[in-house]
Amino acid sequence: MSDAQLEPVKIAAPWMDERSHGMLRTFFRDGLKSRCVLVEPDRAQAILIDVDRGDATRRLHDARLRWPEVPVIELSVNHPDQALFVRKPLRPKGMARALMSVRRKLRLSDDPVAESVGVCPGEAVDGAPATAVAAPRGPVPEPGTENHYVGQASDLDPAAPANWSRAHYDPAQFLQGHLQRAAAMADATGRRIAMTGVWGCWMIPPGNGAIELSMPDQYLRSLCLVTMNDSEVRLDAADAGADLTCSPEQTPRDVLLWKVALWTARGRVPLDAPLDAPVYLRHWPDLNELLVTPDAMRIAALWLNHPISLFELATRLDVPQRHVFSFYSACAAIGLAGPARRAADTLIEAPEVGATGMRALLGRLGERLGLGTQTESA
Repeated sequence: MSDAQLEPVKIAAPWMDERSHGMLRTFFRDGLKSRCVLVEPDRAQAILIDVDRGDATRRLHDARLRWPEVPVIELSVNHPDQALFVRKPLRPKGMARALMSVRRKLRLSDDPVAESVGVCPGEAVDGAPATAVAAPRGPVPEPGTENHYVGQASDLDPAAPANWSRAHYDPAQFLQGHLQRAAAMADATGRRIAMTGVWGCWMIPPGNGAIELSMPDQYLRSLCLVTMNDSEVRLDAADAGADLTCSPEQTPRDVLLWKVALWTARGRVPLDAPLDAPVYLRHWPDLNELLVTPDAMRIAALWLNHPISLFELATRLDVPQRHVFSFYSACAAIGLAGPARRAADTLIEAPEVGATGMRALLGRLGERLGLGTQTESA
């Protein structure tokens, strides 16, 4: 039976937080080719429990009491001597073996996924690095619409700071700022935040959970272009319960924040972003999910792990400043970038990267992301 004909195994992780749920969704989709999906416990065909956290004994007892007919998959760094066990950090082949056991227990059709899966691109669950495989590239702006994301402003003169103000904007005056505030409240409380405005009501989850949007991009972009004061947006704590099923109409929180930031910034940076002082990139953004702006890979390749000023990034890469400014704004909106004020951010100076070195680096990155050979052209 082909992969497309097999019904995905429904898995619940009732004692994991929303951030872990988001990681599991990505892992199930990319690493296991959607051969399992995350659902609420009452619909589950298997329960996943991290026995290294919390009161594992009580949770295992509660799971078997509440869902006596549902297999329990134990996740741990050590083997607990259970048939349904997956070692941390999660790897596709280990999880695939557990899925085969679940399918056999439930008398589902045989699943060839154990032999066919590779390694999940990016990071394994719990943050352990995993070897990446070829992955599809994220969405790119449609031809002729790049100015929607990077604007059309000409470069600033680094020697004329009096003109730098035109490269700044205040996210707090736009939808972006209200969305970031709702996300921060959700992360701080661990609960969804109901964000109400002219668009209706969006439920903003903690972590990178899913947000249900029933709005075409053209209308959402229009909302990003107008100023919006606090009286026009209401933020309230929502019910603690959450639907863990990610439907096609739902968008991961980071994907929404990234897109909203690009539409709002349009080649500018937030007010607190210095143009001539080092800024850091915490880690590589997931360009398999996020919209890929012009020169995004080249900017990230030079910037990663080496704090550098935005002016210098544009100069070294010989790209328009607005490309660098937009990429920074989107990274900052999802917490990946900011001013390098910490000692740890300024210990290493950005190295000189010659043309040959840059071509080699971009070639390796292109192969890693399954994009083929990448050139240096702007």
